[in-house]
Amino acid sequence: MDIVSLRGRVESLIHAHSQGYVPDILKSGFSCARCGWCCRENFSIRITKDILRPSNAISIFPDDVRRIMKGTGMKWDDVVQPDIYSCLSDGDSIYAIGWILRRNDAGECIFYSGGACTVYEFRPMICRCYPFFMGERGVEVMHCEGLGNRIVKERAVEMAVMLKRYEMKKLRSYISIMAQLGDKLSFANLRMLPRGYEGDVFVCDGEAVHVRRL
Repeated sequence: MDIVSLRGRVESLIHAHSQGYVPDILKSGFSCARCGWCCRENFSIRITKDILRPSNAISIFPDDVRRIMKGTGMKWDDVVQPDIYSCLSDGDSIYAIGWILRRNDAGECIFYSGGACTVYEFRPMICRCYPFFMGERGVEVMHCEGLGNRIVKERAVEMAVMLKRYEMKKLRSYISIMAQLGDKLSFANLRMLPRGYEGDVFVCDGEAVHVRRL
């Protein structure tokens, strides 16, 4: 996927009405059970033959981090870490593509405690949209314990608006990150950060390039 294609997708979304997503959301019968299924590591996603990404390695936007910081009083690096599953190297430096929510030693999101999300009120956009994502053919519904219940139309409309906002923000973030990384960005060069790595990582999140010492 190149920048021109991504810009085309953003343009299409600008002219698409979120109302078109409502029927699929209503049909799902989604109602958040606050069960924590999406907060825990339930399976791995094979990105390449060398990269297995935990299901709850959640990529979030800088705006999400700031909202959590405001709501909790936590510092940036206590909320997120460089995305160790999406790294590139130019031979001299290692670059991480964005941030992921920190997880504890049990592989759970650090904000999952006592069987519930402790930052539910100011959770990231991706969490607000779950279990819905935009696919090539429209709304895709991921596994969720809260499916098959009843969702009122007003709530489905709110979800549809959030889903469109999230998809547009995600695509624009991709565009900015691609511009930051330039020729270094290649799927063939994608790597997981080596276990036990010690050194600098340059995190490209679309807003800025941050340096983190691991």
